[in-house]
Amino acid sequence: MKIATLRAQVTLWSVGVVTIALALFAAGAAWSLRQELIENLDKDIKAEAHDFFIALKQQRVDWRDRRSVEALFDQSKRLRYLEIRNDAGHVLYRSQELEKGPAFLMPRIPKQNIAWNGRALRFGVFHQDGIVLAIGSETKEITETVAQLLLAYVVVLPMVIVAVGFGAWWIARRAVAPVKAIAAQAETISASDLHQRLPAPSSQDEIAHLTSVLNGMFDRLQRSFDQVARFTSDASHELKTPLALMRAEAESALNPPNSAPDQRELCANVIKQCLQLSQIVDGLLFLSRADNRHLALEQETVDLTSLVRELREDAEILALPLNLALQCNLPSELQVRGDRRLLSRALMNLIDNAIRYNRAGGAVVISALVHHETAVLTIRSNGDGIFGEAKEKVFDRFYRGDSFSGDVAAGHGLGLSIAREIARAHNGDVTLLRSDRQWTEFCMTLPIANDATLPPTQVSGKHTPMQRRMGVVLN
Repeated sequence: MKIATLRAQVTLWSVGVVTIALALFAAGAAWSLRQELIENLDKDIKAEAHDFFIALKQQRVDWRDRRSVEALFDQSKRLRYLEIRNDAGHVLYRSQELEKGPAFLMPRIPKQNIAWNGRALRFGVFHQDGIVLAIGSETKEITETVAQLLLAYVVVLPMVIVAVGFGAWWIARRAVAPVKAIAAQAETISASDLHQRLPAPSSQDEIAHLTSVLNGMFDRLQRSFDQVARFTSDASHELKTPLALMRAEAESALNPPNSAPDQRELCANVIKQCLQLSQIVDGLLFLSRADNRHLALEQETVDLTSLVRELREDAEILALPLNLALQCNLPSELQVRGDRRLLSRALMNLIDNAIRYNRAGGAVVISALVHHETAVLTIRSNGDGIFGEAKEKVFDRFYRGDSFSGDVAAGHGLGLSIAREIARAHNGDVTLLRSDRQWTEFCMTLPIANDATLPPTQVSGKHTPMQRRMGVVLN
């Protein structure tokens, strides 16, 4: 499973590293403690053997008398496993613990761990003056001590891991907080306000370096964007005059009645191409001004219902070649504040797009309503829909989708971009609300005028999908 946030990754990595480190430390500590206890046991065995051989030299011992032999040992040390043999291998003495079990084979290695009668023993073998002494002790206490240590680690380890997890989460949160602040500030920077910069922190750490790099990148982007915007604006200005002159010359050549038909056709084609180029130049100039927020808006109260009705006649003329049915579901009035000329252009672009990408005999439905002090105007059309990556590109400049016949539709691909820029200049937006095999629906939202009187809502029998989502329908 992929961890989504850096904070979670740092926390999990910290917990994992600490867990492994503590587990290794616990194993190492247990092994070290066991070795130390074994070494102490070996010292006790060696000291007992040393005392035995000294006592053996100082007094005579009757090997047949058990008490006489046991008097040579310090009974307080609890070394209960004793066996004494001579060089010939005959057993001279065996402690009672060894006599209770099976035959015991004396180890030949000076120090050795052996298993005898289900018990773990540590033995030491010593040779001196023809006597072989084997002294051993159980390692049960050592095993229990090590087990208690490991149990303590097992009990404490989860609490330590939880504490480390919370600590790592807190540290990661503090470490990531400046990055989140930078990301939030960077998200507010768009093409319309590239002059904004990230606040530089007072520290000289990696965050400050990242902020400096991002600000440098924004500087380069702003210079490049300004250069492109100036080029587009200057080129559009420079092209307007030659196009106007070309159109005027072509119209002049078309005026004489005695001109040849071929010449008149050629002039008509030139005029048509000049008109298309002029539209593209005007669109580019408009978008360039919109990018630089240089649109001059003449604020007034505009009735969208009245505006749509004015555009309906032109829309019906455009719809005639495809025999489209044009239907309007509008309130009695819907007032917004804005530039009437620009809003008319945006609406006409949306209507023209709905007609251009429609099927023969289809329909165009224009609806409007009020939702949360926002004027919502939708334009639906029949068509083959917009799918896949086309949904992301539909508002791109110069992007033209396929018409219903499968051919690239006529136009210059700036209509939707211009409509959206006009809506955004009025604090609204244009979005693709729906697109399937039945309907393609664009939605333009605009804030209503503050002094506007909201019309009463009337619920009709048939609701569009957008109207059902809004919960209100106006006829």
